[in-house]
Amino acid sequence: MYLWNQSEERLNRFAGLLKGERLTFQIHYWGTVRHLTANVVHKHSFYEICYVNGGTATYAEGDAEYPLREGVLFCSRPGVYHQIKDVDRLDLLFVAFEPDETQSDANEFELYDRALKQGAVWLENQAISPSVQLWKSLLLPEGPLRPMPVSLLPQLAHALLVSFQAPLGGALKPEPVQQASNNALLINRAKLYIRDNLSGNLTLPEVAHYLNLSERHLSRLFAGSILESFSMLVRSERVRAAERLLARTNDPIKEIAERTGFASVHYFTRTFTRAKGISPAAFREASRRNE
Repeated sequence: MYLWNQSEERLNRFAGLLKGERLTFQIHYWGTVRHLTANVVHKHSFYEICYVNGGTATYAEGDAEYPLREGVLFCSRPGVYHQIKDVDRLDLLFVAFEPDETQSDANEFELYDRALKQGAVWLENQAISPSVQLWKSLLLPEGPLRPMPVSLLPQLAHALLVSFQAPLGGALKPEPVQQASNNALLINRAKLYIRDNLSGNLTLPEVAHYLNLSERHLSRLFAGSILESFSMLVRSERVRAAERLLARTNDPIKEIAERTGFASVHYFTRTFTRAKGISPAAFREASRRNE
């Protein structure tokens, strides 16, 4: 199914130091091994996360023992004595690493390190988890399937290590996260639809239907979220689009009026002048002088 030795070699060659915007990881080694034998009691100064792709064994950590079988993800933490024993044809994926405190955001480093140190040691039923699926995408497949391009390995390997924080640290109380409200997302979608369809006869029912909302609900969203009615928003977007076309093109004013959804040149000129304090022709002339 996979080219184990070649996959290990490729990862160790191209996915070493993994730099991210807020977290950076030092990789000590990647491993992809079939039929692993038992090892002695030992410890590391770094994290080693393993996934069982087949076979069975027992993972011992201190006085605790955990069964290893296909689908199990487990984490050996720094300074903790551990051992894999009672092995029967064990196939493992593993990666040894540590987050780089000097090259990471201090808060992100603390959250990640705490999640892995205080979180779960052993998780089962991980075969179709996002982390394991991402991990396997880094391997070289047998047969006609094309492998992931080498150029993507560092980014995807970084994403894999970041992803371990969720399952292994899942038992910890999550940090509060600021999220955009659903109302804000709906308003943004409405604005994008309006901007992309200005030449049409935009109506509140049309946009509400696009968003799968009632007209009343959408109207309340506009009034409550942006303190602007639907008609006011459409008008301001038409004027904004006309500004760009007047400044950047030589298109006739009549054509610009049509493209931005105004019913007539007269209505366009009156609306634009009221909004900008200057006629479309004068605005175009002024914009050219300021270039």
